[in-house]
Amino acid sequence: MAPAARILLVEDDPTLRTILGHMLGNGGFEIVEAGSGGEALAVLREVDVDVVVLDGLLPDMHGLSLARRLLDEPASAGIPICLVSGAAVGRPAMRAGMVSMVKPVFPNQLIAEISALLEWRRAGGSPPAERSAALQRLAQGFLVGP
Repeated sequence: MAPAARILLVEDDPTLRTILGHMLGNGGFEIVEAGSGGEALAVLREVDVDVVVLDGLLPDMHGLSLARRLLDEPASAGIPICLVSGAAVGRPAMRAGMVSMVKPVFPNQLIAEISALLEWRRAGGSPPAERSAALQRLAQGFLVGP
C-alpha cells in the first residue's frame, strides 16, 4: 500500500485548522500544520510535502505572497497549492497545479481538489512560467491582494 500523501495545512485560525485537518485526515491524507507563512516556510525546510493547502490571509503574509515564495524556491516550485480563503471569489478551477477555494469548503469538494492536484503532480506538473501565470490568474480572484 502506498503511503498517504502529506499535506501542509497553513491556517492561522486554530479552529479552522482543526476542522480542515479533520477533513483532510478523514480523506486519508497525512497532515502537517503551520499557523503562519513563516512557520510554513520553516516546515518546508524540514519536511517533504505533496500539497500545500493555505489560507489566503495569514498574520505575517498574504497567502498569494507565500505561494509566490514557494514557486520561487527550487525545492518547492513543483508542489501543488490550494488556496482556501474567505477573500477568494469564483468557483475552483485548477490550473498548473493551483486552485483557490472559497470558505466555507465542504469535505468532498476539498478532497476532490486535493486529489486533482496530486494527479497533476503525478502526471509531471507544469513548467515554472505556466505556474507563475496560473498564480497571477488566481490573484485576480481575490478581494484583498497582497
